[in-house]
Amino acid sequence: MSQTRNLVLVHSEGWQDIADMETIKKHVEEAAPDIEVFIASNTARLSYTRKKAAGRPCLIFSPISLLTFQPNRGKVYSGQPMSKLIEMQRLASAGIPVPHFEEIRPDTVLSPDFYGPLVIIKPSYALASWGVGIELVPTAGVRYKAPSEYLDEHPGRRGPMVAQRFIDCGYAMTCRVLTLFGAPLFTYCRESTKPLVLESRHGPFNPRDFMPAPPDSIAYSTREPDILALAAAAYEAMPDVALQACDILRSKTGELYLLEVNPGGGTWMFSSKNAAGYRERLGVEDLATEFDAFRTCARVLIERTRAEAI
Repeated sequence: MSQTRNLVLVHSEGWQDIADMETIKKHVEEAAPDIEVFIASNTARLSYTRKKAAGRPCLIFSPISLLTFQPNRGKVYSGQPMSKLIEMQRLASAGIPVPHFEEIRPDTVLSPDFYGPLVIIKPSYALASWGVGIELVPTAGVRYKAPSEYLDEHPGRRGPMVAQRFIDCGYAMTCRVLTLFGAPLFTYCRESTKPLVLESRHGPFNPRDFMPAPPDSIAYSTREPDILALAAAAYEAMPDVALQACDILRSKTGELYLLEVNPGGGTWMFSSKNAAGYRERLGVEDLATEFDAFRTCARVLIERTRAEAI
C-alpha cells in the first residue's frame, strides 16, 4: 500500500520524552502503511520535517501548544491554554456536570442557601496549576479582591477568581483521567484515608483538609465505567482539544462532577517531571501499561489522520 497521508508528532523537550513519540510512530507505521509519520521538534521553525510533511494531506498532533514549529499545511490538534472560567463555561454549556460556579465580581454576594456553608475559591488564570490559589472558605465571607491586592506570585493578579460549589465526597478525593480524542490513556486517583471533618469548623482550612495528600492518602488506577464515560463525554464537549486530563470527583451520594480538562496539554504523565512520583505511588514500572497507552494513541491518531488530514 502506498503512503497517502502524513502524521506529524510534535515533541516538546521537557514536556515529553521523545522515546514516547518514537514508540507511537512505530505502532502507527506497523498498523497503517498508508501513513508516513514524522517527529518534529516544537523548537524548530525551518526544518526538513516541516517541508517534507507538507507534501501530502497531513495531521499534526502536539500535546502542548505549537511554539516555534509551525506547519506549512495540515489539520492541527495541539494544547490550548485557556481561562478556566471559559473552560468551565464551555463544559457546562455542553451539559457536562460541572459544579456550579461564577466569577467573583465587585458586586458578588454568595448565598449559603445555594452554595452551602463552604465554597471553593480558585483562579481562572490559564497557567495556574498544582492547586496554587485554591482555597476553601466560608461562603458568606467571600468578597471581591482587586488584582493588585494579591501577592505578586498569586494567579489572582492575572485573571478573575472563581467561586465554585464545594462537592462533599465524604473524604478528600480526585480522579484524573488522561484521554486522547476521548480514549483513556491513563488514570490516577487519589483518596484521603481520613474522613472530611469540616462541618464544625469555620476555617482557615489548609489544602490537605479538602485535597488528598500524602501520607494520609492512597493512589490507584481505575476502570470504573462511569468515570471513563464522563471523561469521554468531556472530549465530545470540547472536540478541538485532543489531549484532556479530566479531573473528576465522586460525591458521597455517588454523583460525578468534572472540575476541568487541563486543555493546555502539559499533562503527558508518562514522562513528565512528575512521572517518577506517579510510578512510586501506583507501584508500577511503566505508566503506559494499564491502557496500552501508546498503542491506543497510535490507533486513534490513525483514525483521525485518515479522516481529517488536509
